[in-house]
Amino acid sequence: MIFVSINDEFISHPLIKENLISRREYQENIFINCLNKNCLVVIPTGLGKTIIALMLTVQRLSEIKDSKVILLAPTKPLVEQHFNSFSKLTNLPEESLISLTGSISPEKRKNLWVDIKVAFMTPQVLQNDLISGLYSVKDVSLIIFDECHRAVGDYAYCFLAKKYVDISKNSQILGLTASPGSTEGKINEIKQNLFIDHIEIRTEKDLDVKPYIHKVDNEWIKIKLPPEFLEVKKILEEKLKFCYKFLKEADLLGSYDIYKITRKDLLKLNNVINRRISTARDNDEKFQMFNAKKVAANAIRLSHMTELIETQGVSALKDYFEKNEEKIKKNTANKSLKELFINKEFKKAKKLTEDLYSKGLVHPKIEKLKILLTNQIKENLDSRILVFCHFRDSVNNIVKIFEDDEIIKIHKFVGQAKRGSDKGLTQKEQINLLKEFKEGIYNTLVGTSVAEEGLDIEECDLVVFYDVVPSAIRSIQRRGRTGRKKEGKVFVLMAEATRDEGYYWAEKTKEKNMIASLEKIKNSDSTSKSEQSNLLNFITNEKEGEIESKGFNDPDLSSIKKIEGADNFEIICDNRETASPVVRTLSLIGLNLKLEQLAVADYVISEKVGIERKSAKDFNESIIDGRLFKELSELGEHFSRPILILEGDPFKNSNINENALYGAITAIIVNLGISIYRTEDSIETATFLYQLAKKEQLESKSSLKLRFDKAPIDISRLLEYIISGIPGVNTLRAKNLLKELETLQNIFLADIPDLTKVENVGKKIAQEIYKISRYKYKNDS
Repeated sequence: MIFVSINDEFISHPLIKENLISRREYQENIFINCLNKNCLVVIPTGLGKTIIALMLTVQRLSEIKDSKVILLAPTKPLVEQHFNSFSKLTNLPEESLISLTGSISPEKRKNLWVDIKVAFMTPQVLQNDLISGLYSVKDVSLIIFDECHRAVGDYAYCFLAKKYVDISKNSQILGLTASPGSTEGKINEIKQNLFIDHIEIRTEKDLDVKPYIHKVDNEWIKIKLPPEFLEVKKILEEKLKFCYKFLKEADLLGSYDIYKITRKDLLKLNNVINRRISTARDNDEKFQMFNAKKVAANAIRLSHMTELIETQGVSALKDYFEKNEEKIKKNTANKSLKELFINKEFKKAKKLTEDLYSKGLVHPKIEKLKILLTNQIKENLDSRILVFCHFRDSVNNIVKIFEDDEIIKIHKFVGQAKRGSDKGLTQKEQINLLKEFKEGIYNTLVGTSVAEEGLDIEECDLVVFYDVVPSAIRSIQRRGRTGRKKEGKVFVLMAEATRDEGYYWAEKTKEKNMIASLEKIKNSDSTSKSEQSNLLNFITNEKEGEIESKGFNDPDLSSIKKIEGADNFEIICDNRETASPVVRTLSLIGLNLKLEQLAVADYVISEKVGIERKSAKDFNESIIDGRLFKELSELGEHFSRPILILEGDPFKNSNINENALYGAITAIIVNLGISIYRTEDSIETATFLYQLAKKEQLESKSSLKLRFDKAPIDISRLLEYIISGIPGVNTLRAKNLLKELETLQNIFLADIPDLTKVENVGKKIAQEIYKISRYKYKNDS
């Protein structure tokens, strides 16, 4: 049964719990307009995009029997949120709605897939499963890409959309976002990458949306920096101006005005300087450019330090000083950093910062933040507050300041990545924290960008920007965390006469451009299905017969075609390469790929052919840091036909002497006996790997082995070799297990609690050892 309309009123669908849904006219209009189209829906936050996704899901499941639907979201907490919404609002059997996360083993995901009707996943999990051939999406009738503004560059959404439309028998795509991008070009890029042929746009001004918009008060609070801060700022800016002046005199910058040079300008300098080094006429010019490289590196550091004292405060700047001092002590710092830290004026700025910290000064924003939070909670004890910071150090400092406050019950909300001693939060911890926030165990979360996207915390009635972001997408996402079910407030703390103000104007301009672009698209006739289809056909036909790439990190996947018979060949890929455009291209071509954690090589074609892949940049960097010859020596020891694929031109934009590069290349060929094959880009690399696999595997009928190192003769080494063959067990863990339990028999008979007592062996690895030791062999051949 599908939705039908009588007298313009929707009849209830049996798969939706109508009593729990307050469906709105604009949602039904969008739903009707998206039927049987690849549709991009741009809708303000808090207006029930989940309901649109839900309506289209039950429509497709009812219309196309035995089909499945996938809902993708960038983070596990957001995946969990969608899963909970669907579970609550539909009558679909509980076992048919499953959240497939990376914490579920691949084998279990494969088994669960059989009975799934709606799968909730992150793009990384689906990408790995499709590349590994764990299951197929041919029976998937709809993929929903939430926060689809991410579908640009080499983000996994682009690959997944291409893979899906190539495979599915009844494909349909729904993209959902509140902020698609600040330019028409960016919006069109999303449309092309997701194969969109219709766009639905709703703004707060639309008549069918207006009644459901909750008032959100936005207030910008300007904060003056104290004289002590300005003194530190002045010293850093004088040093920065000196760097800019040097770079301008070397014709590397157009100005030395610190208010005109952006971080983007500085980041571009490295390639410019490398080009000048490679084309230098004499040693004097080369020496000047090497010096300019050091100055540019310090300019980036000084620019960052200035931003910290302006917008974040003394604690953040002091932390930055200490991190770099630690590098110097450990002798991991480069020469430019060491020179900066022994500079007399720089030392003065550092001493002033330490004095301010010892006096308990942080940033005047902190006092204002305390007033805002305290007043809000006193006015409403059930209030929920989100504070956004650009830097994790600032998050930690704010939490530390307020952790003993009796009224403000605060916790950090950050990503998983480890930053120094800060371990971050696992996705499971993030989900639990959001639950505790809703329950009132915490009334204030201080978060980085991980808290910006999609999280539906209807109780949140105050959002505070601790700093200003120059991104329209991020600013809209931040503001969208409040005013979802009731009126809300947004306060933006802005340090006066600092880059906070510059970021404010940049963000306003971008947001204005986004609104104008959306209005232009909305009012144009170019979004009809036929015209969009013709445009995409034109792009495809123009490049018919050739595969092109936008570059190493940003390949054009749209023109890659599946090769007939490619699935007869297999390549083992290092599982750390899954984000690589090479692996994605191999998957789109149709090869069988196995993901393994390879100790040696990036790709394995056969027992004798192993391949290391280096971009031109990585090739040069690995010569400097000494990695290259170690990695390639190991490659040569384990494979009789070792190959290095060099992607790009190592001589272009290189700061290594041309003779030194030739010396390294000839040493690799002559001394190590490794063949080098140069490719232009990732797509050419993938094509070469396919041809290698085809040639090698047509001649050799034996199955591809997963281990290529020779078994050691020494018995103790042999025991380590056997144990380290278990997934997740490296040589160090193998040694720890054998030290503790002494024999293979003891290890394989041990219970999980005994295994977890061994150093570096967690519950997950212990379970893997326990499972494998009791697994019955199946000979399927």
